[in-house]
Amino acid sequence: MRALAEFIMRGRVQASAVALVGSIVPFLSPATVGLVCLRKGGVEASIVALWSAMPILISYYLGQTQPFLAVISVVSLLHVIAVATVLRVTRSWALSLMVLVASGAVLAGLARFSFHADFALMLLDLENIFQTASQQLDEDLVSPSPSNTVAAMAWIVVLSGLIGLVLARWWQALLFNPGGFQEEFHNIRLDKKSAAVSVVIVCVGLSALAEYQLWLQLAIVPLLVNGLSTLHYAVKLKGFGSHWLVLVYIGLILGSLTAGLLAAVGAADSVLNLRARLSRNTTA
Repeated sequence: MRALAEFIMRGRVQASAVALVGSIVPFLSPATVGLVCLRKGGVEASIVALWSAMPILISYYLGQTQPFLAVISVVSLLHVIAVATVLRVTRSWALSLMVLVASGAVLAGLARFSFHADFALMLLDLENIFQTASQQLDEDLVSPSPSNTVAAMAWIVVLSGLIGLVLARWWQALLFNPGGFQEEFHNIRLDKKSAAVSVVIVCVGLSALAEYQLWLQLAIVPLLVNGLSTLHYAVKLKGFGSHWLVLVYIGLILGSLTAGLLAAVGAADSVLNLRARLSRNTTA
């Protein structure tokens, strides 16, 4: 990974080449664009992002891919630039995480209304897919509503931005501050107001109409990252094996229960500062 990060930082041509290849490798393009933005700013990152988006744009105009998914791919790159700029300027993960969620939701919504014809075509494709699946399974399957479809796209934008930003920051640390990313990640902690807002939105989302649940549940992301940060800190502090972290990430991928528990830990840490308590107990 260090060699790849060094290659990206050699210049615009190298970074653009990696970003271009990254259009077929998950999270490589967002991470590349994020790294360039963190080190050289949004203007340079936008140029690299343009090269990354080139195959997507060509495919869009030739009609060789689902048009709205192509739009979301480009939106994801713009989203990474926006959030990386916030982190670069403020050096605050807490603020960056809140912006990550808010801007991801806004950009997905804007994409729907700006490219409504492409969005309508995707809804039609989804309806056909669900009708075919219903016939094959002999079961009545209902295709997702327009609101839930856009919310799913917002989740894609937010998660892509989060993973891309984390990778970019890790690469930056490998090159310019070895070992610094671990310390930085272990110190990610939401302030009480941000945590409270996130908790309220998530709770409202749990009881809201199905049309809005997926949207409101986006607010769990900052709490989830806070929980993961606390967990990583505790594992290092207590000297537990890394296999515990592996198990947690597997659980995170397989089900929502782990995400809920980690979000609860994140909320508790923002209010009670669990890491300080753990440190005192360990010292004692």
